[in-house]
Amino acid sequence: MPRNEKTMSFDKLRKMTEDSSSVIHFIGIGGVSMYSLARLVLTRGARVTGSDVLENGRIRDLASMGVHITVGHSASNVVGATLVVYSQAISEGNPELAAAREYGIPSISRAQLLGSLMIGFENRIGISGTHGKSTVTAMLDLILCTTYKPTTLCGADLPNGSPLRIGESDYLVYEACEYKDSFLSFSPTVAVALNLELDHTDYFHGVKQLRESYLKSLSRASELAILNFDDENLRAIIPKIKKRVITFGNSVGCDYRYRIVSFKSSGFVFTLERNKEEIGRFEINIPGVFNVTNAAAAAVTALELGLEPGAIAFALASYRGIPRRLERIGEHLGRQVFYDYAHHPTEIRAGINALKHLTHEPITVIFKPHTFSRTKALWGDFLLSLSLADHVIVTDVYPAREEPIEGISSVRLARELGAKATYSPDERVSAFVDTTTEGAIVIMGAGDLDIVRKSLIM
Repeated sequence: MPRNEKTMSFDKLRKMTEDSSSVIHFIGIGGVSMYSLARLVLTRGARVTGSDVLENGRIRDLASMGVHITVGHSASNVVGATLVVYSQAISEGNPELAAAREYGIPSISRAQLLGSLMIGFENRIGISGTHGKSTVTAMLDLILCTTYKPTTLCGADLPNGSPLRIGESDYLVYEACEYKDSFLSFSPTVAVALNLELDHTDYFHGVKQLRESYLKSLSRASELAILNFDDENLRAIIPKIKKRVITFGNSVGCDYRYRIVSFKSSGFVFTLERNKEEIGRFEINIPGVFNVTNAAAAAVTALELGLEPGAIAFALASYRGIPRRLERIGEHLGRQVFYDYAHHPTEIRAGINALKHLTHEPITVIFKPHTFSRTKALWGDFLLSLSLADHVIVTDVYPAREEPIEGISSVRLARELGAKATYSPDERVSAFVDTTTEGAIVIMGAGDLDIVRKSLIM
């Protein structure tokens, strides 16, 4: 379905959000990013309405602020709207988008709305990457709060209990998602890239296409691009970026090099050096070697923004993680239970290895594949990563915006994993956990795993 999203300038969009007579309607308002944008628009003066398929805590929070929200999508929901905003997860056949077209109401993506709102900030720091965006965004938010109070849009709840911090400075920190090239709507002053792997395979057909998108995104930075030098795909595009580039990593040749100097029971101590001179020693109190890389990315970005090493070290030491990132949520019959957003083979592998180091126990993974296209494209990698667990329970694929693909199923994935794995519907998972598995339990996936979580943690 054609969308008339290119008909409005960013300047016109900004003015619309400041006009108290404007009614801006959000389709999928209960999503993390849409919720944050709706709240930002409210602070600017426009009226907000919204819709979503299910009620959740974010919807109830917005309703308490006076936002009219309808559960369910209907053409009538956009009647009276000045502007309709949708996320990329909304299908082309959505009745509200169809109605907006029929009634001549401008419709834009959430990325375009964010792109227009960020122009008002002097310092705009965008965090991109296949993995770790939310963690680094939350770390950088905590660091900047030692000196400034930034406005931050995160993909998970910050320590304030919300994915949004409404700040009091000219600093904006946000996740720059690559899906459907959303990050090409943004204009960062500083663009950070953590890693680059094939993902979102319903849109990206290969790593080459992803490299080209990341190159365009990083080249949009007006001042600086910060890249992980250890990542071969990012390293390959450095010569093509026609802006100032700073690199970090554990490899020889980085501008900033980190080294792990000691292990803690639930974290790490690492040093950061530039030109072979140590800048400082930093401590994180969360598991996973990959989180040292995340912390280094946040620290390097903060250093380039002019913050002192001592303030950075203090903030990182106090960081305790964000929801669904190896989050310990309780116990089930004396067994530790963790909750993790991992939905890519690299994330699954990193999470399992981190929990083995943390718990020194066998690891039981309860995994819900996210989208049929990703499961199909990365099938072999999923098998390799999940095989690191001692026990695996695979639940039904979370389809999100997709229709099933013939031959791609959780039953088949469990069968190919062999004797250590079984398939289970969400509502029967606890029976398999209790009778066929042992050790620490981790629930993994980006979809709705509420039934599974509640069956284990009452």
